[in-house]
Amino acid sequence: MNLVVPVVNCWVIRHIKLMVNNIFSTTEELIMAVLIVIAVLSTLLCFIQYLLSKRDFQETCTLFMDKFNKLPTQVLIYRDGGFFFSFMRDSFYIVALLARENGYYTRDMDVNEVRFIKSLPREQTKWIKSKVIVTLISFIAYISSLAFYLVVIKK
Repeated sequence: MNLVVPVVNCWVIRHIKLMVNNIFSTTEELIMAVLIVIAVLSTLLCFIQYLLSKRDFQETCTLFMDKFNKLPTQVLIYRDGGFFFSFMRDSFYIVALLARENGYYTRDMDVNEVRFIKSLPREQTKWIKSKVIVTLISFIAYISSLAFYLVVIKK
């Protein structure tokens, strides 16, 4: 096992050096390219998640409408906003599900609405949690790309 690790490391180092020599002029450029690819892929992942969660969002809205005979204002304003406003559209459900019931973030929400969102079955709230996770991953990818660029490449 100990012999395999140095061999793999040597192979990886040789492969990276080949990529640096053939495509990129420095290792920093290679790392920046990888970070950009990660950021672009995370944006694509956000878009795919938006498309997949549309149906679940509509189901949650229908359940909410059946229970309270209205939709939250944020949902009404941003409902047809498309991909760029999807996080704003979903923010009511995100805050209601993830924040404390009588906490700072839910202070302007009706307690019964928050309890209703929290009481939904796990399958119906999975899209909300996955949206938050995908968004956090994307945010971290973008921030790390920017930080690497500012600290290492731009110097």
